[in-house]
Amino acid sequence: MRLLGVLAVGLLAAQVGIGQPRSATPARPAAPWPPPAGPMRLIIDADAANEVDDQFAMALAFGSLDRFRLEGLVAAHFGDAGGAAGVEKSYAEMLRVLEKAGMTGKFPVKRGADPLQYRDRIPANEGVDFIIERAKAASPADPLWLVLLGPATDAAAALLKEPSIADRLVVLWHGRTQWPVRAWNFNAYNDIRAVRVIFELPCRLVLFDTGTYLRIPKEETERRFAPLGPLGAYLHQIRLSKPGYASPSKGFFDLGDIAAIADPSCVRWEKVAAPAVDQDLHYDFSRNYGEIIRIYHVENEPTFNLLEAALRRLRPGK
Repeated sequence: MRLLGVLAVGLLAAQVGIGQPRSATPARPAAPWPPPAGPMRLIIDADAANEVDDQFAMALAFGSLDRFRLEGLVAAHFGDAGGAAGVEKSYAEMLRVLEKAGMTGKFPVKRGADPLQYRDRIPANEGVDFIIERAKAASPADPLWLVLLGPATDAAAALLKEPSIADRLVVLWHGRTQWPVRAWNFNAYNDIRAVRVIFELPCRLVLFDTGTYLRIPKEETERRFAPLGPLGAYLHQIRLSKPGYASPSKGFFDLGDIAAIADPSCVRWEKVAAPAVDQDLHYDFSRNYGEIIRIYHVENEPTFNLLEAALRRLRPGK
């Protein structure tokens, strides 16, 4: 009987966690959503050389500086598709888009980190340090919004290196996952460890989980955007660089992330519990890492209307 009693106590302890290692992770602060009116502190972290949607997203931000206090850009890797030179390719593309917008030298542009190898060894990196510096200059009431249009690497590295910024930083990550089954997408599998970190750590997280159907025919980008200055012409020109980019079924995924914070009425969203993300990127809802915002729909025409208005504001001699 004494042995049975010991076993029963042990079973109860295992169920409620008595005597078990306890997580040191503090409660997750809530992401402010919808974002408040007025200028928002913003850093865009993008794998800008990987696709053509990043350029459309940056154009919307550059033409919306009444909404955004753009503090800088961070060039991200894009996994094996970009290789070891991926960050440099994204950096060069960011400089090109700034030049087309007539904004050369107006904002800092930093190089981001390569994919995380270990949680407990964050390599020195100028982009990660820049994110930490600007987050420390923010506050919980006026946070820095870090919009990740590529992998979650730089956000994860910054939070691991300086956990104190968690309540002064809002991470908006373009996941576009297979919710609620797994976090499977290009941005996720390019740095699986980083995805697991941002779901687990107590950061203010907004998951942009949509955008596939942000589509516009190339004839319409030629009519609506190409006449609107060098940047508008460039957006249309890069559509013609590959057959897939010119296709009417091409999705301009990342444009939705910037549209969501420029005008939240463009999106639909919900509050959900943050699951764990397993090594194979499946969600594990048996673990709850606190509440996050999940954006699950973005309106097509209102989003492209925002971009057209932004390009009109950027057009020289407007």
